[in-house]
Amino acid sequence: MRRNLEEQEGNTKLITYGCSAHLLHLLAKDLSVPEIKTNVVEIAKYFRNNHFAAAALKRMGGTKLMLPQDVRWNSVVDCFEQYIKNWPILMTICEENRDKIDGTVTAKILNVGFKRNVEHMLSILKPISEALNKIQKNSCFIADAVEIWKELNEHLKTELQMDRIKLQALKKRMGQVLSPAHFLANIVNIQYQGQNLSAEEEELAMAWVSSNHPSVMPTIINFKAKGEPFKKYMFAEDILKKVTPVNWWKSLKHLDLETVQVMISLLTAVASSAGVERIFSSFGLIHSKLRNCLGPDKAGKFVFLFQIMNKEEDEDDE
Repeated sequence: MRRNLEEQEGNTKLITYGCSAHLLHLLAKDLSVPEIKTNVVEIAKYFRNNHFAAAALKRMGGTKLMLPQDVRWNSVVDCFEQYIKNWPILMTICEENRDKIDGTVTAKILNVGFKRNVEHMLSILKPISEALNKIQKNSCFIADAVEIWKELNEHLKTELQMDRIKLQALKKRMGQVLSPAHFLANIVNIQYQGQNLSAEEEELAMAWVSSNHPSVMPTIINFKAKGEPFKKYMFAEDILKKVTPVNWWKSLKHLDLETVQVMISLLTAVASSAGVERIFSSFGLIHSKLRNCLGPDKAGKFVFLFQIMNKEEDEDDE
């Protein structure tokens, strides 16, 4: 669909790319070992549903084990973390109550090798979870996504080591999510300036802009070289920390309209569709079964106010 949109005549200003959040979620599934998840879920269900086991866990100061949900990102990581956190208590309960705890569950909990497998799986999924939390923010743009994916890639390559199948899955997902527009956005972002891009990625970015916006090409070359009309003081660290990339480019009054529009499009393109999906969720709360006669205009205003109020509450909590 995205390729067809790009190939349509007159769509040269359109930037199309996949949602980084969804692709991170798919990457987590690619790298997961189903058997580990199945066994942890079985233990969690037992200690949630068995009255004696649940009471023993609570009495010894443990926390209720979580169950992963397919529709909730990072729930598998939360499930594994709770299991590892409660493992010493679970082991004690099983050892002291062998006649009351199911033998299959006891065998899995007392299996130190299985516990280490869960920890190893968590060491792989946790960085993906942290990257996902960054990516799904409304303020995360495609230039930021490049940095997040590259940092994740370096970490996972260390964790996965010689696992060729999983390394190929990682490479595949990165290829699906990072487009030439991502690389170009990273280059023109004053905070990154494409410093972490490979020569091949930089070449893809420059070829993309040359094909879609040839008139912008000289400006980008001069920007990379820090030549005229760009001044050296504009790249001072204290300035770059205090000015947003969009405002930095907007301040250049001598640039033509197309160049400014291209820069703003690249620097304001969000990394994921999570923000839009949150709006749909808010709309579901506003336009409910009890309030099903709201017109689109009024419902839209209510959703806008709801989002603003939630944002203010989040800022107060911080």
